[in-house]
Amino acid sequence: MSLQTMPVTIHLPNALYRRFQQAAQATQRRVEDVLLQTLAGNIPPALDEAPLDLRPELEAMQSLDTDTLWIIARSQITPEQQARHEQLLHLNQRGAIKPAERVELDRLGAAADKLTAKKAYAYALLRWRGFPLLTLDAMERQL
Repeated sequence: MSLQTMPVTIHLPNALYRRFQQAAQATQRRVEDVLLQTLAGNIPPALDEAPLDLRPELEAMQSLDTDTLWIIARSQITPEQQARHEQLLHLNQRGAIKPAERVELDRLGAAADKLTAKKAYAYALLRWRGFPLLTLDAMERQL
């Protein structure tokens, strides 16, 4: 199966083109391949892989201002929710969870998954807008 492509012409400053050329030589690849990899790695992730119910929220995030994206990226579940989630997980592991607690566990897990997806997408959008991403050590220091 062949990949369909579309031709695009762009004019790069000489210095930028030389950087791509050097990267291509260093990796023994074509300049076009290095450019394509750079483009693919610097665009926000496609929403077609996101859960259907979360897509509208993620799409709306694309138009948010930078400050709001940083707030989302740095957001966390409350310590109370975290403690309750861990408590319910422990009950579940022991086989001592009640049906109502199972519902609560599922709800808390879904909320955590949703927050994780929104945070990841916020970071992807911020990176795409030119902000450097924090290292894992720097992120852990923020906790």
